[in-house]
Amino acid sequence: MISSSFLPLVGVAFSFFAGLELVACTSSSIPFTVHNSGVQFLANPNDPGDGGLVTHNNAFYVTNVSLGGLNLTVQLDTGSSDLVVDLQGRQPNLDASSNIQTAAAFGSGTVNGTVGFADLQIGGFVINSQAFLAVSGTSGSVFGGFDGVMGMSFNALSNIQVAIANAQGQDAANQLGNTPMISLFGQQPNLPNSFDVLLGRSDGTSDAQGTFIIGEHDENFQQITSAPPLPSVTELHWSLPLDAMLINGQPFKFNASRVQGVPQGKVAAMLDTGFTFPPLPPPAVDAIYSTIPGAVFDPESSLWGVPCNATTNLSFVFAGQEFPVHPLDMTVPTVISSPANPKENITVCLNAFRYLTLDPEKFSGFDIILGDSFMRNIYASFNYGNENTGPFVQMMTTMPDSNTAMQEFQTQRAAVLAKLPPAVDPLDVIQQSIQASQSAGLSATAAPSSTAAPSSTTAAPPANTHNGAAKGGVLSGAALAAFVLLSGLVL
Repeated sequence: MISSSFLPLVGVAFSFFAGLELVACTSSSIPFTVHNSGVQFLANPNDPGDGGLVTHNNAFYVTNVSLGGLNLTVQLDTGSSDLVVDLQGRQPNLDASSNIQTAAAFGSGTVNGTVGFADLQIGGFVINSQAFLAVSGTSGSVFGGFDGVMGMSFNALSNIQVAIANAQGQDAANQLGNTPMISLFGQQPNLPNSFDVLLGRSDGTSDAQGTFIIGEHDENFQQITSAPPLPSVTELHWSLPLDAMLINGQPFKFNASRVQGVPQGKVAAMLDTGFTFPPLPPPAVDAIYSTIPGAVFDPESSLWGVPCNATTNLSFVFAGQEFPVHPLDMTVPTVISSPANPKENITVCLNAFRYLTLDPEKFSGFDIILGDSFMRNIYASFNYGNENTGPFVQMMTTMPDSNTAMQEFQTQRAAVLAKLPPAVDPLDVIQQSIQASQSAGLSATAAPSSTAAPSSTTAAPPANTHNGAAKGGVLSGAALAAFVLLSGLVL
């Protein structure tokens, strides 16, 4: 979940390893869970059991912390910096209060509130008087039903740092306003200043466990220390120089990077555990999904409908090493109301990599965001660096060989779909929508006028496809009006 500051940035990002007393316990491995990974729901599919009120997204990676003795479940977010909590009337034991107000913009909404200070326990570590933002107002869906967000990025992106600096001066901000990880490592200099993350992948209907470790590495990934260090190219985010994005082995050509210092021919890719669907430039998204047989693009919603049993080969290259994306992470099964019978639900599959629409004036320091659909395929160690070395990330692929991955895709996708309403190919949804419109007396009389991607053995061509087309279909006319039903999804 990327964040941006409403206030000018103050100070240097990597020199604030100063804070308050920290008490260390024995364990550095922290419980880490993903909720609802793999299935997405329309805002109001027909479910009389819950009145249509369901999760607005398909994955949240959360961990438990204690703030001032108050147990909270927070999202672990490498795309933001501050500890931001919605106390909802609950009162932690404060070390100090303040009247310092600040606000922050996330990719999914904005928050505002008051800065406070309380002991923060993360797994086996306790930080005294950790600065946090107690939310008093929100717009959008920032917390996803959980208690808050724990940012894992740098001080340069911290709204709390800026607010304290403006109110009390930079020295006070350096002493009191450090982000949680920087406070922790500043108070325990013998602890390696890194944390490791492995995002679990659920089956789409239940939770899954991941890995979150501070100061050491998982026993199954000790060789991470031999991986090439990928330097962060900005003081704002964990943004790494990306060599290439490969689609079926062919490189996609990005525009020149807008981030200063990125080597020519590369772009800055931000690793963000808080972004479920990785945002890429629209041409990159279209290049990926137009290669999938039977895929159809809806210009109204900027979404690709994809046959649920179809996929393509996508990988990202860092420091010459290729990191493939599992076929399960390419699309997300999505439950919608049937156009043919609104009282019934159907399942369609939509693209997981989506259009980047963030305002570049508010959000900077990256060219693309590699969120959970990419990060589920790596073990990553985030290192804050020291006086001699800037921050860097080391990564290992967790993807099995391509044949095994395809077998897993076919088996697990079939198992998930068996628990959902009937899966319908996107062009069949269009046909149903057109027929429903005609029955309602609307002027939707034309069949889809665009082409669809070529047929294959994994996705039989629906009635109105044009086999052998060079790219996926783009809807127009009545077909577009019908497929706009998908734009009602709450993403």
